[in-house]
Amino acid sequence: MKNKMSISVILTAFREEKTIGKALNELRNQLPKNSEILVISPDDPTISEARKIAKLDKRIRIIRDPGKGKPTALNIGFKKARGKILILTDGDVIIGKSSIKFLLKHFEDPKVGAVSGKVIYQISKNSLLYEWAKLSEKVFDKMRKIQDRKNELWHPTGYLYAIRNGLISEIPSNSLSDDALIGYFIKSKGYLVKYEPKAKVYVKFPSSISNFIKQKSRTRAGFLQIKRWFGFKGRNIIGEISIGIKDLIEVYGFMKIHKMLFIGIVYIISWLRAYWLILRRKPFEKIWSRIETTK
Repeated sequence: MKNKMSISVILTAFREEKTIGKALNELRNQLPKNSEILVISPDDPTISEARKIAKLDKRIRIIRDPGKGKPTALNIGFKKARGKILILTDGDVIIGKSSIKFLLKHFEDPKVGAVSGKVIYQISKNSLLYEWAKLSEKVFDKMRKIQDRKNELWHPTGYLYAIRNGLISEIPSNSLSDDALIGYFIKSKGYLVKYEPKAKVYVKFPSSISNFIKQKSRTRAGFLQIKRWFGFKGRNIIGEISIGIKDLIEVYGFMKIHKMLFIGIVYIISWLRAYWLILRRKPFEKIWSRIETTK
C-alpha cells in the first residue's frame, strides 16, 4: 500500500485481551511502512497480548494509561501520535479489508478534517435482536449518506474514523460521547466530516435490551453534554423519534406496528435515561460501565 501521508493509529482498549490480537493483525496488514500503531490500555492482560504482536511488528507502540476512561486514553494518544493522519479505533472491533485506504483517499481534499467508516453489526441470526441490529445498521448508513451529500455530517462512528492530526489536542476527560465531541470540534473549525461506506468496521451488537439501553443512553448523554457545553443541538429525542418513525414505517409497514412500538419505546427509554444521567450529575466512572455482551 503506497501512501505519502504518515499515519498514526490510536487504538484504545480495556480488558480486550481476547480480541486485541485480531484487531492488530488486520491493522498491520493495511498500514504502510511509514506508520505507527499506538495501543493505549490500562490493564495487564490486554497489554500482554498486544506485546506478543508488537514483537512481530516494530510499528506497534504500547502505552499504559491510568485507567481513567477512554477520553483520557485518547488525550494521551493525541500527544504521542506523530502521523499527519490519525485513525481512531478500538480493541474489540475488526476493520474490513482495505478500509484504511478508503478512509485516507478523502484527505486529498484539504477541506476534509475527518472521515467516518461504516459499522457492520455482528450478531447471530438466531438472536431476537438480529432484525433490529440490521435495521440500525441500515438506518445509520442511510442517515450518514444523506448528511454527507449535504456536507452536514458531524458525528463519525467511534469504532473507526480518521482525523487530521493537530485539529484536536485534548477533549474533556468526562466526555460521554468522545466521537461526537471530536466530530463537533472538527466541524466547528470549518472542516468537512465525510462518510466512507467502503471503510467497514465489524462490531458486536449488544445481546440484551438492558445492555443496548445502557450503551445508547450513555451516547445520548454525551449529546446532552455537547448541548450544555457549547449550545450545539446535534441530536435530540424529538428529532430522533421523528426520523425513526419514518424509517420504521418504510421497513416494517403498519402491519408490524407492534415491532415499531417496541423499538420506539426502547429508544425513548434510552433518551430518558440519558436525561436522568445528566440531571443526576453522576460521576463519569459510574456512567461509563463496560458493556460485556459487546466484547
